[in-house]
Amino acid sequence: MLVMVFFVATLSAVGRVSWEDLRYKEAQKAFAQAVQSLIPAVQRPSINVGKNDPPGTQRWVFANSTLFTSGKATLSASGQATLTRFAQALRQKDDTWRRIRVEGHTRPTQAQQADRWEDATDRAAAVARFLVNSGRIPPYFIATAGRGGQDPLPQINLNDAAHARIEIVLEYSQRAATQTGAGP
Repeated sequence: MLVMVFFVATLSAVGRVSWEDLRYKEAQKAFAQAVQSLIPAVQRPSINVGKNDPPGTQRWVFANSTLFTSGKATLSASGQATLTRFAQALRQKDDTWRRIRVEGHTRPTQAQQADRWEDATDRAAAVARFLVNSGRIPPYFIATAGRGGQDPLPQINLNDAAHARIEIVLEYSQRAATQTGAGP
């Protein structure tokens, strides 16, 4: 009997996670198509699906070299153009997401080196400010975080510059799930 209860509980939990994931798929797919149509491939962010995020979350990864002047927290002209187009996609689909978190990341800190949390935080703040001031995204939707080097990308050499990045994390709203026809 105990085995049967465990089996049913496991199936329910797996079914719930799968159902939650499906509820947001159409909204995430539509946003990805908007980004693909607005941002040229050479500057287009990638989607990070390897994270253990809750259902309804989508991570967009921008290389620091795509957005910033080398070694600074100042957006380059091409970075501003990329973020302008990303903000346009956000505004086009503003009825589907409820929160945006801008995370700054750096290369992992090696032994006996200074950490770079301030670099990560300054870059995240620069992106958030740009999305608010130039991208016309209301500020109450945006949060920032500086992760420093504590969250390296998997299967990449720790010295690789790809770890230095901005991740824009979109949390989709319940409306996104019900507007696409998915839902109870």
